[in-house]
Amino acid sequence: MKKRLMCILAAALVALGGAGVISAEGDITVTFEGKKILFNSSPIIEKDRTLVQIRPIAEAMGLTIEYEPFDAMVILSDGKTETRFSVGSDISYVNGKKQNMGVKMALKDDFTFIPIRYLVEPFGYEIAYNADTKTVSVKINKEKKLAELRDKIRTGSGKYPSTFYCQSQEDIGFENNGKGYCWVCSYAMLLTDVTGKTVTPADIADINESKGYSGNFMSGHSSLAGLFGCKIVPALKETSQYFESFGALNRNETKLAVETDEDAYNALKEALDNFPKGVIARFEAYPHSMVAVGYDAENIYFNDPAIKNGEHKTLAETCLKNYHLSDISYIQAIVKK
Repeated sequence: MKKRLMCILAAALVALGGAGVISAEGDITVTFEGKKILFNSSPIIEKDRTLVQIRPIAEAMGLTIEYEPFDAMVILSDGKTETRFSVGSDISYVNGKKQNMGVKMALKDDFTFIPIRYLVEPFGYEIAYNADTKTVSVKINKEKKLAELRDKIRTGSGKYPSTFYCQSQEDIGFENNGKGYCWVCSYAMLLTDVTGKTVTPADIADINESKGYSGNFMSGHSSLAGLFGCKIVPALKETSQYFESFGALNRNETKLAVETDEDAYNALKEALDNFPKGVIARFEAYPHSMVAVGYDAENIYFNDPAIKNGEHKTLAETCLKNYHLSDISYIQAIVKK
């Protein structure tokens, strides 16, 4: 069947006027998300474009591959996007929209070749070329990564429905196993629940990086909330016996007047009555941030981004198990503008 298909494709290539002049380019390396792609037939260069064998990269991207022998056409799909390429043609179709590739789809060693850019970009990937090492790197486009992460959002269950992110989640992909990203994750959790729109830790980290900082450095609390149509407000009324001050550290934080664990419990309970979606709790001595999401007669429950399955945990079950509730430094509450 394969031999017959290749004969049909070859015949179609002749009928369509050939695939143009192809020149080999030795030692071209192609990587996909950092891993080297192994080809049956090496990449080639035509008109300064890198053409690659379709199947190895398409399989790495998880695409389905179909052939239409009558039209000598290759069809790739991820279930949302479909691309079509015809042997001997320089036209491709992305969800029916025509694109001119500038070079024709080719046959070499009985394998189909197309420009790598037109193979990967329709599916949300981007390429970079290192001329010194002759390496073409294929990586997922940042916007596609964020969109996929939003699709994977996992919400809490049970008594306190809430968004939960763990800073070491592999699909988020923070460096150093997410160390230091607790505040980033806490904002992503709370902003998602307050706005009703999915905000990922990668969204928050991207904003920090856009301001010239590392991803885990909170570049501006008030401005960050504003980017999502929100603002940070006092978590307690000024008349509360547990209210000490608001915004003294320029983090729009609510400092608590608490001395005992009972005081801290009552203060957080009061804050959660005011803001049922949750409040960010900051413990500077560790330092660590997590989201207080609910309470019962004995405990405050937190979503702790530092531990996997860290939803609805008492303080003793979080990474702060050696601390007391009264060690809390301050809390932050967010509302829509």
